[in-house]
Amino acid sequence: MKTAQNLELMRAFAAELKARRSELGISQEELAHRSDVNRTFVAKLELAQNQPTLTVLLKLAGGLGVELPELLQVTLKRYKTEARLSKK
Repeated sequence: MKTAQNLELMRAFAAELKARRSELGISQEELAHRSDVNRTFVAKLELAQNQPTLTVLLKLAGGLGVELPELLQVTLKRYKTEARLSKK
């Protein structure tokens, strides 16, 4: 995957993570606690400054109360939508 595409995918994941967390009305600290990860790591994910491992993705999905495939599908949909919009 090209670097620009990778960055855009990271941004789509960051936006989805933050949106889901906000919908639940929980803080980064609470999501970190539920997911057994560090709060600063969650913050960096939401800023698209870190790339999560598969293990972390599973933990985050659990912390958000969703299945990982759903989280990934919605992230991919967001990525494709944003890519289409940026081409216009």
